[in-house]
Amino acid sequence: MRMIFKFAWDFWWLGKQKHFISGRRFEAKTKALYRKQATYFTNTAMDMGGLIIKLGQHVSAQVDILPKEIIDELSKLQDSVDSVDFSEIKQKVEKELSVSISEIFAEFSTTPIAAASLGQVHRATLRTGEEVAVKVMRPGVEDIIAIDSKSIQIAIRLLKRRTKIADFMDLDAVYDEFHDTVMDELDYQKEGRNAEQFQMQFIHRDDIVVPGIHWSYTTSKVLTMEFLEGVKINDFAQLDAWGVNRTKLAQSLLEIFVEQILVEGFFHADPHPGNVLVQPDGTIALIDYGMVGRIADDMKAQMVALLMAVYLKDAHGAIDALTRLRFLRRNADLEVFSRNLTLLFAQINGDKFDLSFVTSGDNAEELRDFLYSQPFQLPANTTFLGKAMVTVYGLCLGLDPKLDLIGIAKPYIQEVVLDDLSGTVFSTVVDEGKNLLKEILPTTKKFISAVDKMDSGNLRVKLSSSFEQKLIDTQNKNTKRIIATIIGAVSFLTAANMWNEANHMVSYVLGTLGLLIMLSQLKTRERRRNVRHARQMRAMREHKGLEKSKFKRPNE
Repeated sequence: MRMIFKFAWDFWWLGKQKHFISGRRFEAKTKALYRKQATYFTNTAMDMGGLIIKLGQHVSAQVDILPKEIIDELSKLQDSVDSVDFSEIKQKVEKELSVSISEIFAEFSTTPIAAASLGQVHRATLRTGEEVAVKVMRPGVEDIIAIDSKSIQIAIRLLKRRTKIADFMDLDAVYDEFHDTVMDELDYQKEGRNAEQFQMQFIHRDDIVVPGIHWSYTTSKVLTMEFLEGVKINDFAQLDAWGVNRTKLAQSLLEIFVEQILVEGFFHADPHPGNVLVQPDGTIALIDYGMVGRIADDMKAQMVALLMAVYLKDAHGAIDALTRLRFLRRNADLEVFSRNLTLLFAQINGDKFDLSFVTSGDNAEELRDFLYSQPFQLPANTTFLGKAMVTVYGLCLGLDPKLDLIGIAKPYIQEVVLDDLSGTVFSTVVDEGKNLLKEILPTTKKFISAVDKMDSGNLRVKLSSSFEQKLIDTQNKNTKRIIATIIGAVSFLTAANMWNEANHMVSYVLGTLGLLIMLSQLKTRERRRNVRHARQMRAMREHKGLEKSKFKRPNE
């Protein structure tokens, strides 16, 4: 509480100084205050433990909630938690399991292999000889969380009054999501069920392993699971010593999380390096399933739409998806944002996303500020999703800075899109036309990119307005022709497939209709070719006549 009121006083006093100092000096004093307060918060959280550490760890991965000066300091909380004395841990285990440790475990290490804000993990060996990891909740942590929750709610009320954060962030909703997730972490039986669900989710992959749960020695406060060897995924020296292919490892990690988010809608919400281990053969050992997230089907559909817009370089489509996902602030200047997205999409070459422009070149400083100045926000129901995505993205780039993000995500996007299409009324027709539709995407991608560049003024080739309109009209005609041809072809193919499964008359009518559509398009194409040929011949005759008049003899 002393820390909260100190922060409130500092902000109030800074606001009073605004009227007596220059804008540049005020900005410098603001950043210095952010850094000072973040340091104070970090030290206080490390002394107190409990929910305060969890809150600091949570917001340290967010780029839209707090300024960069605060985030840089809070990131120190990721690995700065002291352990509880073993005598307290032993008492907790024996109370929960109603038996002495020596009766269950042949060995039980007194030194924890990991310590977190809510619990710590010890390595042990069962009487059967199996190596296990025993996760024990910190004694009295429930009471600490109850007190901390009330303090944080008071802090939120002050933040909404004295800062501008509430203008673009629903702090109450974010807190509710944070609190509910933390309360789930206080039930280790729920964490065990989450782990088993992930085991089933990854059963088809051989590049990831999830620890098995020993339910006989598990309660809501003690979790006994299979021990998995490995090092942190950012221990590059050890990975290189083992000969692990870091590019392949980064690709596997990204695939795993894209699959969780886009396909399953159930994801690991705390993938920091301590929870993502790598074994000597390059297998990923994903541990700690206390913090998980779920994505509703409608939200997943909009995420797929956003990724498709990125793939097609469609800035307007991306803005529409971001708006539906509530990732844009209410006061967003969509016209300016569209131009910035077009510039960002220009870095996509083929299916690859070149991120080198963020740290080099003339745009470096401008695009780094872009993350803070543009109208981004994380809506309440995506806070943990954003945290997980940012963390995984950072891990992947650490392993391979040239990772092909778009290329890796594209197969999963296509899978989700095609699965959604298969459920429509016209599923039979669509299934026949899927492969044909895939061939249209590259052309559509180039066209949308060209139109967006024209709209933003970033196209280097200057076109007259009449030529631009002609280009659009031509593309529209071609698109209509392609769609009509696809409808005809799919109708004809569907009729052939249904010949032995449905009424012959229905198949005959559908096949005849498809054939007529295709023939009409061929006839239209032939007529256009003849018209184009006639224009060329007329132009040649006119050009020939001009040449004759130009080189006419003097006596003629």
